[in-house]
Amino acid sequence: MAVGMNPSEAHAGGDASLTAATRLHDLPTDWSEAVQTISEAMSHPPGVTGWTSFGSAYEEHMQDVKSHADTLAENIQAAASEGARTDDAAAGDYRGISSAPILSRAVNDNF
Repeated sequence: MAVGMNPSEAHAGGDASLTAATRLHDLPTDWSEAVQTISEAMSHPPGVTGWTSFGSAYEEHMQDVKSHADTLAENIQAAASEGARTDDAAAGDYRGISSAPILSRAVNDNF
């Protein structure tokens, strides 16, 4: 049984999360603009009211989504880096025990 992580895959996950976070960068502004557009379109008689309060009530949630996406990307990338450092530090301990490889895979040979 091999113990460790695949930092390449972890970094790829971090990159994917960063891409998602980048796409959500303007979410709060896009939300506000969409609510404003709907409010203007629905203001004609008989009219639907409450759009401003609805938009305001959820605008903070849109900011939270953006913030959480940023934090997720940073955490995944930091964990991948820390895992790679830990594997690299432990690799020497495992390589010196026997001439036969103990692990079923190389430990971070790419890093």
